[in-house]
Amino acid sequence: MALTTAAPDWRTRVARTPHTARVLVCPPEHFEVLDVKNAFMAGHVGAVDRALATRQWDALAAALRREGLTVETLPAAPGREDMVFTANGAVVLPRPEGGADVVLARLRHGSRQAEVPHLRRWLEAAGFRCRELPPGCGHLEGHGDVLVVPGRRMLLGGHGGRSELGALSAVAELLDVPLVPLPLVGDPFYHLDTCLVLLDEESALLHRPAFRPEALAQLEVLFPRLIEADPEEAREHLACNARALANGAVVISHRATRTAARLAAAGYRPVPIELSEFHKSGGSVFCLGLMLP
Repeated sequence: MALTTAAPDWRTRVARTPHTARVLVCPPEHFEVLDVKNAFMAGHVGAVDRALATRQWDALAAALRREGLTVETLPAAPGREDMVFTANGAVVLPRPEGGADVVLARLRHGSRQAEVPHLRRWLEAAGFRCRELPPGCGHLEGHGDVLVVPGRRMLLGGHGGRSELGALSAVAELLDVPLVPLPLVGDPFYHLDTCLVLLDEESALLHRPAFRPEALAQLEVLFPRLIEADPEEAREHLACNARALANGAVVISHRATRTAARLAAAGYRPVPIELSEFHKSGGSVFCLGLMLP
C-alpha cells in the first residue's frame, strides 16, 4: 500500500487490532551520553548518573507493570549506549488475528546501528519474523518516527528530522497498510515521538510548533480531539514522549505538570515518572519501551 492522506471516514476502512499488552525494555547498564546527536544532548556529554538512571528505569518498569503490562527485558550489551531506547530499533504492527509484523529500523547514526542486529536476535528468538527495508530507501528510526494508531492497523510517520519519506513509503509497501506521512520542522523535535502522543483513536496530544502546516492539517482530519502540550514542557521536559495505555493511563515525565493537568481535564489518568537522566539523551517514557503483542 502506498502512503496515503487523512480522510474523515478512515475508521470505516481500517481494520481493528488487539491492544498490545507487552513492552520490551533494556536496562541502562551501558547508558551514557558520548556525543551530541540531538539538541537535548547538548551540554550533557559525560554527565549521566548511571546509578540514578537505573533507579529511574526500575521505577518506570514497575509503573508499567502496575498498569497491567508484561515487561520483557532485552539484555544490555557493551558499545550500545543508546540501546535503552528500544522503541527506535523496529516498527511492530499488530495483526487483527494476533501476532505482529516487524520491520527493522535503519538508524541514521553509525554509533546506533549495532543496536538493530542485537534487537533482531531477541525478536526472532521470541518468534517474530523480521523484515528489512529495501536498499536505497533512506533511514527509518523505528517507532521514534512511526506511531501505531491505537487499536487500528494504521500508521503515522514523521519525516524531516531523522527518518526519510522513502523509508516510510517502504514500510507502507512491506506491511500493506495505510501510512499517513507527517512532515516535521526538525530540531529540537527530531522524532515524531517527541511531539505527538496518540492517546486513542479519537484523540492525540501534540506540540504544534514541531509540525509543518500540512501535517497539522492531516492531524486535524484524523483526530476529533487534539490536546496541546504545554510548550515549555514539550521543549524542556519531553512532555510528548509519553506512553498512552489502553486503560486511560498516560505515563509521562513528572516535570510535565501543566501538560498532565490538561490530560487529566480531558479524562485521562497521568502517571508521572522521573526520568531526568534519560532526558539528557533526548529520550523519555515512550522511546524507553517497544510495545509487543
